[in-house]
Amino acid sequence: MKLQSIMLTNFRQFKGSQTFDLTSDKLKPVTLLFGANGAGKTTLLNAFTWGLYGNMSEDVEQQDRMVTDSSWRALPVGDSIEVAVEVRFDHEGQDYRLLRSATLRKESDAQGPMAAQLQLWTTKTDGSSEVSHAPQETILSILPVGVSRFFFFNGERIENLVKKGAYAEVQKDIKVLLDLEQVERAIAHLPKVNRRLTDDLKKHGGATASAIQDSIDSLTDQQAKAKDDLKVVEANLAELDEERSRTEDLLRQHAEAAPIQAERDAVTKELDEARAARDTALNERKLLVATRGFQAFTDTLGEATKTMAETLYQKGALPAPLKREFVDKLLDEGACICGTPLAEHTESWEHVKEWRQRAGLQAVETAWQRVSGQIAPLADAREGLRESLANLMNRIGIERERVARLEARKSELDGKLKDNRLEGVQNLETKRMDLEGRIAVKNQRKGAIETELLNVAKEIEQKTKERSRAQVTDELANKARSRSDLVTSVKRALEEILAIREEDMRLRLDAELKAVFKSITHQAHVPTLSEGFELTLYKNVNGVELSVPKSTGENQILSLSFVAAVSKLAREIRQERRAEGAGAEDAGTFPIVMDAAFGSLDQDYQEAVSRALAKMAPQLVVLVSKSQGLGRVVTELLPYVSHLGVIETHTTAAGQVADDIELEGISYPYIRSGETDHSELKVIK
Repeated sequence: MKLQSIMLTNFRQFKGSQTFDLTSDKLKPVTLLFGANGAGKTTLLNAFTWGLYGNMSEDVEQQDRMVTDSSWRALPVGDSIEVAVEVRFDHEGQDYRLLRSATLRKESDAQGPMAAQLQLWTTKTDGSSEVSHAPQETILSILPVGVSRFFFFNGERIENLVKKGAYAEVQKDIKVLLDLEQVERAIAHLPKVNRRLTDDLKKHGGATASAIQDSIDSLTDQQAKAKDDLKVVEANLAELDEERSRTEDLLRQHAEAAPIQAERDAVTKELDEARAARDTALNERKLLVATRGFQAFTDTLGEATKTMAETLYQKGALPAPLKREFVDKLLDEGACICGTPLAEHTESWEHVKEWRQRAGLQAVETAWQRVSGQIAPLADAREGLRESLANLMNRIGIERERVARLEARKSELDGKLKDNRLEGVQNLETKRMDLEGRIAVKNQRKGAIETELLNVAKEIEQKTKERSRAQVTDELANKARSRSDLVTSVKRALEEILAIREEDMRLRLDAELKAVFKSITHQAHVPTLSEGFELTLYKNVNGVELSVPKSTGENQILSLSFVAAVSKLAREIRQERRAEGAGAEDAGTFPIVMDAAFGSLDQDYQEAVSRALAKMAPQLVVLVSKSQGLGRVVTELLPYVSHLGVIETHTTAAGQVADDIELEGISYPYIRSGETDHSELKVIK
């Protein structure tokens, strides 16, 4: 999907009909629009989502006031006015013209609810147009509404992607974008097919098979319920964790509680580090004992083995230098190396054969030589094991003492906040502790459900084996059982395929996320995308990975990096399919339209983000204010800009409000006094 143009008609601040060209190419993929606060940057962003889906973001106030205020006020009562958004775009070789519009009749000064209609036309190769009879379904097939959050967003709110409550939704939307939901739908449909088959088995398969199938059905229902319960618990955990974070933020902002909370944050961070270091040392000890622990018991074994070997050697029972294979060859050839004939059962033949019993197999001798060579180093290995264990035990002891000390200090700080003389602080700390308790209960419940799911899966597997062995004489029941087994196998295979593809996608997203983030930030922080699609930051401290509290700016950079990774992977996946013979040349291509791209970033980050923006997507529409976009930002972006424009603000505010913006050495109107409050899209180049 690549945007060609947008036309607004009486859409909020944009009076009359206004059009802006958005076409771009690979060398210059960026459209850059400047606008003052309140000029309509957020409105323009929402014009895309309203046109595509009929909705706007939650932060847009008074969403019922769709018609430009001045146009509505000037409209006589009883007359009607049109509000509309037209978006032209192409997708996978097909041109589209989308129009969402509504006609609103004025009954009073207040704008009433309106019913917008969506129309969609496709342009044929001969230039003629064809009306789509299912316009919304077509749009959703091109870019599902859930996925649009990655391509149409406000930069100051994009950090919502890294909130814990968003992970499940983000994961779901990613699956849609990367076509994984098709496999999920198949997996969800197969149990219904299987249940129809097993109904025949229960009906015609006899008492034993029917009873077993009843058990399997009951376990399957239990499994489905447990999976649903797990999703609910995980969602509750995310919400509680988010609420706990907000409560802690309030404590940090409270003048009385801030110093104590700051110390508690520091203690908590050090406590996490100490626990991680302790656990690392414990795991190292476990690995050392598992791989080298046997060496502790080789003290007497080495001496005993050496003594036994010497005794056997004196008796001639050890593998000898004379190889049994060599003696066999002499006997087969019938001649000794000294020339004496070795006729079978002669005295000479018997004498040589006796040597055969003393001779050793070459493989045995080789093994013996290897073992004997290892006896001597055993003492050094035991000493090395002893030193390693001593060092690890010392580390474990130090970290355990540190954990105990920090836990005690954290408990003291908890008490200070809980017993604080100010009621507000007490209430916040009591709420935080209550949330801690509720989170602990939810985690216990989560663990219980996960254990239940493991046990149920084992029981289903066992019952399925019993069903396969059960005697079934009815032909229809036999076929039903065979088909049920096949459906179960297919479902298991699809689940394995989905797991593999999900993990592959996650790892590819994670790798791209790390690459983009590294190109922007100057911090030695490393982002990671967990198995649950949680975006986190960590740093390596003496070999221990520690989580890093994310600032607002880092949240924004992390989210931008993730969006860039998603955009790139979507293109790669679709292009891989195209290489297999499916899909158009621009398959997986989507624009990114972003308002307030630089949010609360400092100048260094603004420059780095600007540098990265042009590489984020094949097409980028950036909406910025003069304070955010001039200087380093515009310097970095201009070489990639295909269209440059200004959302010119007209205001009835009193006083000297006029303001200009200077771009490439030329001044352009930015804010102007006017008879009405409205905005105009002005093209610079």
